[in-house]
Amino acid sequence: MKQIILIILIFFLTSNISNACDVTFVNFGDKNDKLIENPGSLPFEDDFKGQKILVPTSFICPNNEKLKDTMVEYLFVENKLVLITLMRAFMNDTALMDFAMNKYGKFKLPIGKDRKNWRGSHTWEVGNNLILYVHADADEGPAEILEISSKLYSQLLYNYNDKVSEWSDSQE
Repeated sequence: MKQIILIILIFFLTSNISNACDVTFVNFGDKNDKLIENPGSLPFEDDFKGQKILVPTSFICPNNEKLKDTMVEYLFVENKLVLITLMRAFMNDTALMDFAMNKYGKFKLPIGKDRKNWRGSHTWEVGNNLILYVHADADEGPAEILEISSKLYSQLLYNYNDKVSEWSDSQE
């Protein structure tokens, strides 16, 4: 009986930990309704028919101290969610790497390299999701980026990024 209670308790605790921060509470392809209702959201439209909604993790993951000071950007194209980007800059930790590995699966780092000092990127797939993690150095300090997109909406995202690139190239 004690073992059954212990197993149930462990299952309950681990399921709460994994659900403690669900940045994908809006499904890919969904409209922005759930995010617009969020009191911490900052929506804005761009010149490429995209809408970005910025939300601090303190509104999405209020109990996750490790992701404090992380911004989540939701990109909607044709009123469909196509990309979720988490950005964490100037923090000397690996909070986004830890989050990504816990939620989407671990990836190998070079042997002998401390995870705090590792710089690079890793891409992997989980179901229909494409995950990209980047840890890089900026002039002001380290930066982590985690992008989550869906294969089902990759063409919309590709077309949007193509428009942004064309405009950027024309500005040079």
